[in-house]
Amino acid sequence: MAATLQLSPLVSASPSFVAPTNQREPKTMAKDTSPTGSLRNCKTMNEVKQLHCPITKKGLRNRPSTVTKLITTCAEMGTFESLDYARKAFNLFLEEEETKGILFMYNSLIRGYSSAGLCDEAVLLYVQMVVNGILPDKFTFPFVLSGCSKVVAFSEGVQLHGALVKMGLEEDAFIENSLIHFYAECGELDYSRKVFDGMAERNIVSWTSLICGYARRQLPKEAVSLFFEMVAAGIKPNSVTMVCVISACAKLKDLELSERVCAYIGESGVNVNTLTVNALVDMYMKCGATDAAKRLFDECGDKNLVLYNTILSNYVRQGLAREALAVLDEMLRQGPRPDKVTLLSAISACAQLGDSLSGKCCHGYVIRNRLEGWDAICNAMIDMYMKCGKQEMACGIFDNMSNRTVVSWNSLIAGFIRSGDVNSAWQMFNEMPKSDLVSWNTMIGALVQESMFVEAIELFRVMQADGIKGDRVTMVEVASACGYLGALDLAKWTHAYIEKNKIDCDMRLGTALVDMFARCGDPQSAMKVFSSMARRDVSAWTAAIGAMAMEGNGERALELFDEMIRQGVKPDEVVFVAVLTACSHVGFVKQGWNIFGSMKSVHGISPHIIHYGCMVDLLGRAGLLGEAFDLVKTMPMEPNDVIWGTLLAACRTYKNVEIASYAAEWLSKLPTQRTGIHVLLSNIYASAEKWADVAKVRLHLKEKGIHKVPGSSSIEVNGIIHEFISGGDTNTEKSQLTLMLQEINCRLREAGHVPDLDNVLLDVDEKEKEYLLSRHSEKLAIAFGLIGTGQGVPIRVVKNLRMCSDCHSFAKLVSRLYNREIIVRDNNRFHFFNQGLCSCSDYW
Repeated sequence: MAATLQLSPLVSASPSFVAPTNQREPKTMAKDTSPTGSLRNCKTMNEVKQLHCPITKKGLRNRPSTVTKLITTCAEMGTFESLDYARKAFNLFLEEEETKGILFMYNSLIRGYSSAGLCDEAVLLYVQMVVNGILPDKFTFPFVLSGCSKVVAFSEGVQLHGALVKMGLEEDAFIENSLIHFYAECGELDYSRKVFDGMAERNIVSWTSLICGYARRQLPKEAVSLFFEMVAAGIKPNSVTMVCVISACAKLKDLELSERVCAYIGESGVNVNTLTVNALVDMYMKCGATDAAKRLFDECGDKNLVLYNTILSNYVRQGLAREALAVLDEMLRQGPRPDKVTLLSAISACAQLGDSLSGKCCHGYVIRNRLEGWDAICNAMIDMYMKCGKQEMACGIFDNMSNRTVVSWNSLIAGFIRSGDVNSAWQMFNEMPKSDLVSWNTMIGALVQESMFVEAIELFRVMQADGIKGDRVTMVEVASACGYLGALDLAKWTHAYIEKNKIDCDMRLGTALVDMFARCGDPQSAMKVFSSMARRDVSAWTAAIGAMAMEGNGERALELFDEMIRQGVKPDEVVFVAVLTACSHVGFVKQGWNIFGSMKSVHGISPHIIHYGCMVDLLGRAGLLGEAFDLVKTMPMEPNDVIWGTLLAACRTYKNVEIASYAAEWLSKLPTQRTGIHVLLSNIYASAEKWADVAKVRLHLKEKGIHKVPGSSSIEVNGIIHEFISGGDTNTEKSQLTLMLQEINCRLREAGHVPDLDNVLLDVDEKEKEYLLSRHSEKLAIAFGLIGTGQGVPIRVVKNLRMCSDCHSFAKLVSRLYNREIIVRDNNRFHFFNQGLCSCSDYW
């Protein structure tokens, strides 16, 4: 067998085959025109069969040279038919018990099966060869390893490695390159590197195989580093090496490093083919250098379909939908014919723009070119039509699909949710024959978005019962639901679930957990999660500052804000809302003014109306109504109902009827539908016993069809959330709850508590006022908590409205008389009651 067999200069471990030659024959031979020699020129199996017939008739069928040429030709064709024909010819030859040329035949067949991806057949042939006593040579192993690489047959490849070591072939460069490629394809880069490091001499194939292995296995840094090592070693890369390195730079999104690689291409004179240009365009796009990518694209004189698809898909990925459609227009005028990959990008661009007209044009192209049978195209069109508000078109495509995949269902469900039609989405979800994690995440997220937090948690439990494990997306939504419900036990379980299942707690999930614990009244756990975060963006800092604000720890909130600035995190509008709210909760007027003033002068952020609202709230709570009123009048934008409502709330607290009347006059001019504003105005009139004005406001509410939101409080006991409505029937354990309330009121009276009847803003007698006051929702929840929880267990209540002063006094006394910690979260902040004191120091 010839000793000059060469590996193709590519990463693939399937070398181009070179037939053996007779070492004694001269290198320049006359062309073999005999029937057997013509076998090598056959391109189809019909030609092979036509030549094989006369060869058989002449009795040349079993000659080693004939069988060798037949097997070689069929193996190079690499089809199922040709390989089957070659195998039959080989089996017939074996029956003659010939041995001449048999190793070469085995190698040819193994190579053919490996090239076709039929690894099992290639390995079985190798085993048969060994069993028959035929010793493999240095060409056998690369062919078998090539087959193992294609189907990631790691175990078989390792056994082959052991066999070739026993035969002393482990130092053959051809074999070593094949091993590097095999281990890289199996994802075992450490083994690849070990073979590479042990090589006595490395060629371009050795370096390229390992570089491409790193690049494909999400180790782009290692790939680029190895490339520069290769250059330093004096090895000139080929086009395959460059494509792999450029792809690695694209994954790193490092423009500076990418330009260094490009500079080397220019300096070294490496051949730049279409594949290289395609990789460069993709690299520049992913590094954000879209102008450089487009310039390179425009300068390319031989633009193929792959290049067009590369720039189109990248434009869409970056949200540059108009640019994508412009490239598509050029492609339709003077480029190659668009394929299904092109259409996917084009339809996605139409979806981003909400351009149903262009979307319909793409739809027409799909129908004309019979591409609607491709599931991904139909799914993209469903998504596009839903985003364009054309639900009927989307449903029509879905109904006509012969093969509806999970993605098809998910696309339609997500579309319904985007349009606010949760009921239709829920119906589709329940009709799905099979759902995946995306389906569950979409529905859980939709329920959270619709403030259906209990339902979201329940759906997550059903998901667990179905054996589906949540991911980061799932847990962000679940954490949000727990936070809004204020269910601490459930929050702790959620955190434990994340840790137990080793779900990667990235910045977004970490921020959600900080916010969850903060809303559940556990600032210590919130700060513990925050401290454990490896990276923190402005959202994470905002969540931590908000946690301190809700707790009423203004000093710590300001410290966190200062620390964030010191660490170089640029503040945004949202973090200023959090820190100004923290100042408001503790009456830090001076600090609040300083921070508000620094927004524009120091950080270049113009205060929005929400920031003015925070300052009005800060000044109003501190009793500085004149300053608050002046700030409202000097605002650079028109005050909205929230601003006037905030001022109105301060007027009620400090009984300033004059400013309240002015605020009420302005509110009457605004088309607000906020129930709380009208109720607040009604309460101010009631406090002044202006019952006629109370009646007018309530009549106005009735005419507008606006209903007052009833006060409600919820409490979690034994993993179940119980909700109570102010003045409502006590329902669960009615008799026990009534007796508990009577006992509490009796003990409070003995302790000297006098109900603050000013909180009942109805024109009724005092006895009725006292009864209504005793039926406030937080009192019902606290009483239920005393019944349903053991001694020493904190009682946690979540209320939808602001806590009234009488309920505040009630909770302080109950915490002392029953020796219980009581945590109440109203719609503004947390109150931590302990031994007759509150964390807010009666400032809320």
